[in-house]
Formats: sequence, C-alpha cells, structure tokens
Amino acid sequence: MAILEVRDLSAGYGPIRALDGVSIDVGEGETVAIIGANGAGKTTLLMAIVGVVPARSGSVAFQGRPITGLPTHVVSRMGIGHAPEGRRIFPRLSVRENLELGGFTQTDRQALKRDIDEACGMFPVLGERMAQMGGTLSGGEQQMLALARALVGRPKLLLLDEPSLGLAPLIVERIFDVIGSLAKRGISVVLVEQNARAALRLADRGYVLETGRVTLTGPGAELAHDRRVREAYLGEG
Repeated sequence: MAILEVRDLSAGYGPIRALDGVSIDVGEGETVAIIGANGAGKTTLLMAIVGVVPARSGSVAFQGRPITGLPTHVVSRMGIGHAPEGRRIFPRLSVRENLELGGFTQTDRQALKRDIDEACGMFPVLGERMAQMGGTLSGGEQQMLALARALVGRPKLLLLDEPSLGLAPLIVERIFDVIGSLAKRGISVVLVEQNARAALRLADRGYVLETGRVTLTGPGAELAHDRRVREAYLGEG
C-alpha cells in the first residue's frame, strides 16, 4: 500500500516551472531516493509535498487522503516530517528547545521526553549538548539536530533533503546508518541526495529527475547499475 501518492504534480516560482507533471509513489516502510542534477526539481518536489511551494496542478495524497493545498502545519500534524536542505535549525534556541519544537503536536510531556531521549539515543552527541545554542554546533551536529528534530514529531513519512551535504565522511556514515534504520521503525523515507551512490544503496526504489520530470525509475540496485545513471551521477562515464 502506498503511503504517499504524487500524481502529475507541477509547481514553480513565478514564470519558472520547476516540476512538470511528476508522479511518484512511496510504500509503507519504504525508502525512496530522488536523484538528479542541481536544478532538477528535487527540493521543489519535497516542498510541494508539504505545501511550502503551492502546486499548480496535479495532486498529492497521504495515506489515501488528499493533502494538496493544505497548510504545512496541517500536513505535519498528519504525520509527514521534513528535514530541509540547509538544516534550518533555530540558532538562538538550545538543542533541547529545537527538539521540543519538533514535537509541537505532542501534548503529553512525558511522551515528548521519551521521544527526545530516543532521538538522542540515535545521536548521543546531542544528549551531551542539550543546553548549547543550536547555532554554536558544528555543521555535522546541526544536521543531526535537524534529523532528530524531525523524528521527535513521530512522522510516518520523513522527507530528507541533502542530509549529507558538506559533512565529514564519519558524520555522513552515522547519518546514513540512522536513515537505514528508519524502515525497521515503520517510517517511510523520501531521500533527496547528491551522493547518488549512497542514496541508491539505501533505497528500495529510486527516481531520476531531470529538468522537473521523472526520466527513470526502478529498484535502487537496478538504477545503480543503469549505464545512464552511472555516467551521469556516479562519475563512471
């Protein structure tokens, strides 16, 4: 059963059409990678799913319910988490306050504390820096905080935009380890990632976007061996 269904979605900015009739499906507990060059429409796709960028045409459904045009906070309450490109943590709030904002829908304080403890179990360094201002963390720690904050919201579907961008290899490895464990927790993932090799290794399925359109789709392992993908995105041409 598909938890997310995107059908013929078009969106853009002013006269620019960044998405042109994109259709994707994400199954329950499935990890789906979206790969493509800069400017292909990957970030716009995630933002259109959660309503940050309005759809010009097409539809988005989550757990069988239409969500096209709904405000972002309503989409979040339904169970879609979003860790955007550039982390976008609150630099003048502490790590704890950032995490608490991730659970803004949670009214049970004890349950929120358990969710924060669980997120810190994935990234122990955050537990050591709870009182530290978010803006003073390293880039890798900020990315961990962005991912942990999204998980505190107990998402059924998590949208991740470039989680490894600009990070040291050891930090990248830890972040991908956590992403790889999410399916076991019943969390579906849409992963936008420049590191196409790592993304396809994690993904059950993948989509290739080019200039706002889906040009290839298939199992992650199959795409990783596709000659066109290897030449264009894996540096093997």
